[in-house]
Amino acid sequence: MSTPETLLPTPTPSPHMPASDGDPFSPGWIARLPYADAELCQSAPATWMEQYGFVATGSHAIVRAILPDWRRFTSTAKPCDDPFSLVPPILVTEDPPEHTEVRKALMQFFTPVALSRNADAFAAAAEATVAKALKRGTVDAVRDIAAAFVLKVFPDMIGLKDEGRELILDFGEAAFNTVGPINEIFRESFERAGPAFAWIEENTRYDTVRPGGLGRAILDLGKDGVISMERAELLLRATIAAGFDTTVLGIANAIGAFLRFPDQWDVLRADPKLIRGTFEEMLRYDPPARVQGRTANVDCEIEGVQFRKGDPVALFLTAAGRDPARWEDADRFDIRRTGANLGFGAGIHLCLGQALARMEFDAVLAALVRQVARIEPAGEGRRFINNAAVGWRELPVRLVGA
Repeated sequence: MSTPETLLPTPTPSPHMPASDGDPFSPGWIARLPYADAELCQSAPATWMEQYGFVATGSHAIVRAILPDWRRFTSTAKPCDDPFSLVPPILVTEDPPEHTEVRKALMQFFTPVALSRNADAFAAAAEATVAKALKRGTVDAVRDIAAAFVLKVFPDMIGLKDEGRELILDFGEAAFNTVGPINEIFRESFERAGPAFAWIEENTRYDTVRPGGLGRAILDLGKDGVISMERAELLLRATIAAGFDTTVLGIANAIGAFLRFPDQWDVLRADPKLIRGTFEEMLRYDPPARVQGRTANVDCEIEGVQFRKGDPVALFLTAAGRDPARWEDADRFDIRRTGANLGFGAGIHLCLGQALARMEFDAVLAALVRQVARIEPAGEGRRFINNAAVGWRELPVRLVGA
């Protein structure tokens, strides 16, 4: 198996592609997402980023080819790798056979059938969250709708205690910042997340997770010897890191899209069966997960682009979703659009929790459709400044009852 030690970043720019001295991890750049990534990646199918020494691509065809190809593009070494990261190095940073062992053990908990027992609780929580927001009228869609809902249902499902669970969002934010460089954004989030890391470590042990929940089931894999207890604890923490911020951002990103394209809210209310299409279009139009990293194991050519062994490659999902070679009128949010997007990745690293994310999204959108006639802007929104998670930090909205 390839390891990060044997796949160091190529020290010289690739002669096969244009170079850029831009900084895709600067606050100004991130504040313009996803447009800034799309502009970079539409200028060329692949670009050498001089400041960081990696290849950036947002070509839909290239991203779609690389994501599932773990033999030629390993996940064990990536652009901006931080060997001292406090984020659990498991599953998304592994290739087979280690990845296969862990994913197989965990998959049983994330099938639609296994998750279906939570459907009634999700629906009830969503209805209550939207009713409370509607009663207030003007709210922050991030804090009062998306985060309020997710911080209720997912910790309950895992079996985490009530006190302090709001710290999970700081933990997730720091986790996603590790996908980028150790910059000021990274440092500030890790400093802010100090209490969150302590809370997570304390509340993901076998004796602190409530019996009967997903957390205890994952830790039972270690207790029963399916995997080591150390890996079981890492797996639970990785599940928590991946399962909160992206779902909160995804719900808010859809609401933000409806603010920009209010005709689409009318379309959805007229045909609520399009909630699933809304989810898919959100993943294309404003995906909460910005980038996935790989490193080339071999010299190879994809869609006419030459990759060298050792090239770190950043796959910008934000840009792939706006690729005009794949999507007609790519900057328009259209919930009736068809075609598979790459917002959940692909291949062996296809998001394990996608069925859960769909359930949560469906519950909130269904409650909004039933209770809310119009969603109107109520002030300037503020984007989430994070190296790898994309969306809104604040999104003031006015809800008008149905």
